[in-house]
Amino acid sequence: MTHRVPIHILLHGYPDDISRLILEGIQSDQILIDVIVRPDRSSWEKFPDAACILVGNEPDETDLSSTIQEIRTYWQTAAVLSCSTEPYRHDLLPLVDGWFRIDTISSSWRENLTALIMTSVQNRRQIHHHQIQDQIYQKIFSENTIPMSLTDPDTGEFIEVNQAFVQALGYQREEVIGKTSLDLNIFKDPEDRRKIVSGLHEQASPREKEIVIRRKDGSYITGYFSVCSLNRSGKPVLLTTMHDITYLKEVEASLSARNQCIQEILSSVSEGIVVYDTKLRYRVWNRFMEHLTGIPEEEVLGKPALNFLPLLKGDDLHGLLEKALKGCESLSQDVWYQIPTTGKSGWVSIIYTPFRDSSGEIIGVIASVRDISERKTAEDEIRSHKGLLRSIIDTVPVSIICFDEEGRILLANTSFSSSFGLKPEAIEGHTYEDFCQDTRFERHIPLITRALSGREVPFNEEIELPDESPKKRFLRGRYSPLKGTNGSINGVVAVIIDITDLKFAQASVELVNAKLNLLSSITRHDILNSLTGVLGYLTYAEEEENAQQRAQYIKKAHQVALLIQEQIEFTRDYQDLGVKEPLWQNAGRVFLTAISGLKMGDIQLDIQLNDLFVYADPLLERVIFNIVDNALRYGGKITRIMSYWFQTGADVTWVIRDDGVGISATMKERIFRKGVGKNTGLGLFLTREILDITGLAITETGTEGEGAVFEIRIPDGAWKQKEPEIG
Repeated sequence: MTHRVPIHILLHGYPDDISRLILEGIQSDQILIDVIVRPDRSSWEKFPDAACILVGNEPDETDLSSTIQEIRTYWQTAAVLSCSTEPYRHDLLPLVDGWFRIDTISSSWRENLTALIMTSVQNRRQIHHHQIQDQIYQKIFSENTIPMSLTDPDTGEFIEVNQAFVQALGYQREEVIGKTSLDLNIFKDPEDRRKIVSGLHEQASPREKEIVIRRKDGSYITGYFSVCSLNRSGKPVLLTTMHDITYLKEVEASLSARNQCIQEILSSVSEGIVVYDTKLRYRVWNRFMEHLTGIPEEEVLGKPALNFLPLLKGDDLHGLLEKALKGCESLSQDVWYQIPTTGKSGWVSIIYTPFRDSSGEIIGVIASVRDISERKTAEDEIRSHKGLLRSIIDTVPVSIICFDEEGRILLANTSFSSSFGLKPEAIEGHTYEDFCQDTRFERHIPLITRALSGREVPFNEEIELPDESPKKRFLRGRYSPLKGTNGSINGVVAVIIDITDLKFAQASVELVNAKLNLLSSITRHDILNSLTGVLGYLTYAEEEENAQQRAQYIKKAHQVALLIQEQIEFTRDYQDLGVKEPLWQNAGRVFLTAISGLKMGDIQLDIQLNDLFVYADPLLERVIFNIVDNALRYGGKITRIMSYWFQTGADVTWVIRDDGVGISATMKERIFRKGVGKNTGLGLFLTREILDITGLAITETGTEGEGAVFEIRIPDGAWKQKEPEIG
């Protein structure tokens, strides 16, 4: 719904019946009218916004024309209408905006009265608006600091000039009005006025034409002239304005020499200089930039920066330009450029600085472009050498770390960083305490201090790692001074070797040697005892005269000799005990290979080991052979052999069981002792010894009469549920 501004109407000099008649006549649904009835002079100030005053022609009004003039003076913008039931008065017509006679016989008098009110109010408002505009334009013209003049387009005579005009040309106003520019000899070249006037017939009016004019004293000034055609009181006039640029022309001449000097300087510097305006268009492109890019100045100036920025790779250069326009100086990253049209390419770094005028206002951006192609080539070579060095130090199986004098890590190889579960770049630039809370580093501070004094400092260390396997590690290392090219000590280089495997290998060798020595002594003792028996039986046979008894002694000597043969074969089987490195072995595959040489007959096998892998001596297969062979020899009537595994905490138990006669409680531990058994008595003894090499243990837990149960306990770190990666 459109909101209508109410029109306030005052009724003046009407009796009540006429007022009511008018009120009824001007009521309408199409307009919104507020009516204030019969105000007296004392209450006029209550209605300053009255838009229309209806004045009655009543007998009691002694001087109606004076009243209307007073109303005109008080409400200068309001429409005044004479509205009466009486004939109109000729003397009032010049004083009012309209006259209306109320004819109640006519059916349309109400609509006509309403229309007259609306039209009169609108006309009065337009007249007032034009008056205000004329006052504004006159004030702008007279008080403007730009010289202005109004001239007759036909004669060229000056109709009006402002104060700035007469001051600029040195005339009095009276000396100019009614004269022409030719009369006053204003134009240095009289043709200039003709050119300006002739330009009015073109599509666009002449704007800012640079013209030289002559002042009254004969001196010259230069200005930008603009001319347009206007209507003044219904007549065409020419409005001419002039912007005095005499001082600017003098400055321009002075700057021209300076600019020439600056151009020479810009052309001689060994660095690219580029200047952009506030719209990021190129304004300066010096000789260095031409040589660098192969693009001449004339192909760049005036064009937007975006035309060239896509040829630069490596930073948000447009964003840096925008930052410079906001007052921030910034340095770009190293930027690669390639100009397809010229074949030029290389690396540059760019500094963007706000370009300010003498008042400090930012009027553009200055870019200093430095050619860093040679530096980048050198950096690439250094990076290549560093990459080679990094590859070398990351490949060697030792930990290498370099500290500066303040304890910051300058370089660390993968072997060192991986011991903390990190990559080298994650610890380089940090101190040891930043990524490790282990207080053991404090023990090394005196060693590092000694190395900083120029000495080589070796050390050995033993550390506990309760959450890892093995839980104890052995390290051997050396701190050496890190010297610069001038020989000064700038830090420390540490080379650390993990000798845990060596320590374990030494311990394993010592253990194996002890076991082999034990085996050798046992076997030697048993063979010597057996040889004594053979020699004894042979001596008896030589002395025995009874042929039957002699044959009996020889048979017994033969049996003992067979026993010696078994003992010698046993030593052959175990001659490699602990010689070879332990390895990961598939338990199921080892089991099946071990029993492949045994006569299993109708015995049912239940093997559930294919996903278990064990880290053990290569003689693990012989361990399984001994256990199953022992079952076949002494288990009685066996129908089923089972092998499976289960996990208990972090450890695993590998079970081998049968359904034979089992082993008595008194023999469960004795069967693993040397010499216990019906043959050599070494099979299960050496089985335990083989397993012990890698920390595995074996016990028998079965029930006599229900079968034998051998359990091999495998500690955490010596078993996997999937095949481990090699290396």
